[in-house]
Amino acid sequence: MKRLHEIDALRGIAIVAMLLFHFLFDLDFLGVLQLDLFEGAWLVFARITQFLFLGLVGASVAFSSRGFKGQLKRGAIIFLLGMLVTLVTWIFSPENFVKFGVLHFIGVAVPLVLLFKGKPLLALIAAFFAFLWGEWLLTLSVSTPWLFAFGLKAPGFNSLDYFPIFPWLAVPLVGLVIGEWYKKNQPQVLRPLGQISPLTWLGKHSLWIYLMHQPIFIGAL
Repeated sequence: MKRLHEIDALRGIAIVAMLLFHFLFDLDFLGVLQLDLFEGAWLVFARITQFLFLGLVGASVAFSSRGFKGQLKRGAIIFLLGMLVTLVTWIFSPENFVKFGVLHFIGVAVPLVLLFKGKPLLALIAAFFAFLWGEWLLTLSVSTPWLFAFGLKAPGFNSLDYFPIFPWLAVPLVGLVIGEWYKKNQPQVLRPLGQISPLTWLGKHSLWIYLMHQPIFIGAL
């Protein structure tokens, strides 16, 4: 299937929102400003951005013609880029380095979500239980430090970026269902977004923008 420019534009919107939030986070983290970014309106803004970005991960699986091997390879590459983020943040912030961030999560989620392609009811049921299971796990505390990828955090766990498989797998699963519906029905409502070339460009290059934006922000600040 040909690339849908309106989906790239939606991803571009998510990237712009992410850049804004991360820039403000860096200002707060470096002590330039004091901001409460994890409560109130800013928390809502962050959640909407995360849901849009990760929902589009699932939608991209719906639009892709890659089979399981292709998606597994794609996921592995993204996961390895996540490990690069882990290494860099460990060097500069060893107490709070990224242990299982958004790239790690996407790398794992892409092949998992593919297993539900063409099965919308099963995908929604899986999303429901992934959310419930994850919300329950987040209330627990475990002694082992190696289960954080699944949402089980040991006491003292810290990570600058944290997207455990549960409950976050629910978001791309729902995105898969919406993406398959969109692919089948081809509604016109989002088509005008595809004409906004700066947004489509950002969406097409979202991975590299994500990798490069923090070094640029931190260096500038």
